[in-house]
Amino acid sequence: MRDRMEPAAGNETSAEAAGTNEVAAGVPDCSCAEARAHLEAFLDRECTADLTERLAQHVATCPYCSRIADAETHLREILRSRCAEQAPPELRARVLGRLSTLRATAVSVTTTSTTTQTRTTASGRVVRIVESRVESSRTVHVEGD
Repeated sequence: MRDRMEPAAGNETSAEAAGTNEVAAGVPDCSCAEARAHLEAFLDRECTADLTERLAQHVATCPYCSRIADAETHLREILRSRCAEQAPPELRARVLGRLSTLRATAVSVTTTSTTTQTRTTASGRVVRIVESRVESSRTVHVEGD
């Protein structure tokens, strides 16, 4: 079953549809499926430089993927504009104050275990062996009222 967003056979206009594996710049082209799979990471600028270059080239030459990228970009702009509200100043001040209090009262706790052994050497000397081992280390936030 064909992806309903995928262009019908014969309608692709990308380098892939033209039967080439590389675009003029010498960068290996990616398929529409690969472009769709990485579109969100591409738009968030989270791809490697090589993948970003390949996806940018593909989106620039494939009208189908270009439309999808444009639609996703437009959707992100709408969401960004609708979610621009900030918390009221009183709430922001309370939260920031609480965070600074929590940071100031952080305590590092380290759990160790110690074992002591007494042994006698071949020469008859008594030796005490003390072995300490760190079992865990963590930071605990002490919260006040």
